[in-house]
Amino acid sequence: MRLHVHFQTGEIRVDEVVEGDTAEALTSKMQERVAQEAGFLIGTVIKRMTPLQFAQEATRRYNAAAKDSAPLPASCEEFLKLGVAKGFASTLPAQ
Repeated sequence: MRLHVHFQTGEIRVDEVVEGDTAEALTSKMQERVAQEAGFLIGTVIKRMTPLQFAQEATRRYNAAAKDSAPLPASCEEFLKLGVAKGFASTLPAQ
């Protein structure tokens, strides 16, 4: 499974391809990337979340910033589908 993730929020800019066997693996890789960019204290909190908790928090923050009402994902797969639907990610063919 491959996904091109492309978004910018505040000072965090992501434009890269993420690969993984499952939606949870992809979400986990995005979580690691955001934790790395967020700095030590916030990054530590992000790293302690499960991938689903990260997906739900990212959706909450997206809703607040965009004044949207996207439902909180019940799975990492729903989170990835939301990202594609909102234009933050694009699916890519497997290599």
